Amino acid sequence: MGFIVSRAVCAVTRAGVPDLLADGPRDVAELAAASGTDPGALGRFLRVLSAEGILIEPEPGVYALSAAGNLLRADVPGSLRHFTELMSAEAYLVWEAAEESLRSGGSAFPSMFGRPYFTWLTEQPEAAERFDRAQAGLVELRLLPLLEWDWSEVNSVVDVGGGDGALLRKVLAAHPHLSGTLLDLPHVVENVQGDGLVRVSGNFLEEVPKGADVYVLSQILHDWDDSDAVRILRTCREAVPAHGRLLVVEQILRDDGVPDPVLLLDLHMLVLLGGRERAEPEWERLFAAGGFTLTSTRTGPRSALLEARPSE
Repeated sequence: MGFIVSRAVCAVTRAGVPDLLADGPRDVAELAAASGTDPGALGRFLRVLSAEGILIEPEPGVYALSAAGNLLRADVPGSLRHFTELMSAEAYLVWEAAEESLRSGGSAFPSMFGRPYFTWLTEQPEAAERFDRAQAGLVELRLLPLLEWDWSEVNSVVDVGGGDGALLRKVLAAHPHLSGTLLDLPHVVENVQGDGLVRVSGNFLEEVPKGADVYVLSQILHDWDDSDAVRILRTCREAVPAHGRLLVVEQILRDDGVPDPVLLLDLHMLVLLGGRERAEPEWERLFAAGGFTLTSTRTGPRSALLEARPSE
């Protein structure tokens, strides 16, 4: 029955309740009037979210945000507001066909929507915008290991598949001496504002701008199965000079049997895209097949930074 919790989070967030609680506790009647919801139903939703640790109830019928619930506000760093919107739309609906992935070992998305997810997004502007907003919101959570990396000897960086440039702009702001290039599909980069970065339209399965000091792949490789992930790495290898480095921002699967959100994300990558999360030995093998050697791994609060150099 876990989906009931996730859908309750999505419904209450889309109704704007977390934003209404930004200034402190409010009672159910006030919240219902301000959000256009039914007071009785809202109270029942909030009761569940309080039990799940999303809200706190300082007194009966009065609710406030917990630390986790605060991330559902639209105006906080690292907001998950747009992520909840993403996970309440096609990323949720595709799970009706999860058995297709179980049987085929690939994505269930084409069986429900007629084409692969990223192809479908090019034809659905509203969904593409929702996806970009969600990814931009996640940047704050992923960024720390990347910002803490030593950029002092680096002059140029390419963000491969960098979407709307949110991550690259953060890196450039923290390290102003860098020049940055954003690579993504034409329909993605055409709407990106300059902000000191160079926009290049292209497909990282085919070609990547050559000659930069550092290349970043942030939450890209987990979208793909091993064969396509190796293809992306080999394309990057053709672009990375001998002195260059590849920085990969991803999660690392643990193998200790402990409940972990990365295990859930691994299944979601399978069902939505046919991709996967990977344990560290799997990353080592993937890099080797793509022409790189994994040299270090740094783990942050929401992601890991894997550094690789071109193999001899």
